[in-house]
Amino acid sequence: MKVGIGVPASNGMPGDMIIDWAMKADAGPFSSLAAIDRLIYGNYEPLIILSAAAAVTKRIRLTTSILLAPLRNSGVLAKQAASLDAISGGRLTLGVGVGGREDDYRAAPASFRTRGKRLDQQLELMKRIWAGEPLGDGIGPIGPPPVQTGGPELLIGAYSPSALRRVGQWPTVS
Repeated sequence: MKVGIGVPASNGMPGDMIIDWAMKADAGPFSSLAAIDRLIYGNYEPLIILSAAAAVTKRIRLTTSILLAPLRNSGVLAKQAASLDAISGGRLTLGVGVGGREDDYRAAPASFRTRGKRLDQQLELMKRIWAGEPLGDGIGPIGPPPVQTGGPELLIGAYSPSALRRVGQWPTVS
């Protein structure tokens, strides 16, 4: 059985305690270390936390649980995820979803109403980037390449019927 643990990275948790937590999780029985994502909340940015954890761990998987992808630029997110995957030696699981809190979208700003469609487009674009394909005429490939073939392992958060359909469209996704 695999058991993961979340990093307590909110409400003023000191950075050195986050690093200690990651090292203890890596030394212990846990299979993954997860970081949550919200914009309107006191948590640290999940890709930053997991990058710090990658620097002090060797075996534990690093997971976003879940990253609100539609709040982010797709090309930049693909590059960040590939970079973290490369730096960690292929230990990234990129959990993505749309979330249900409209205040996060107002703060971004991003469209709450079209967030599902945007995630679909992002998944398609990120897969192309991770495959090393250029994005169009005069636009070269975005690097670095991820360690994991096809890009970081993906985990799609789903609750609604439309989100469950999205999961079905990505059969190589966990």
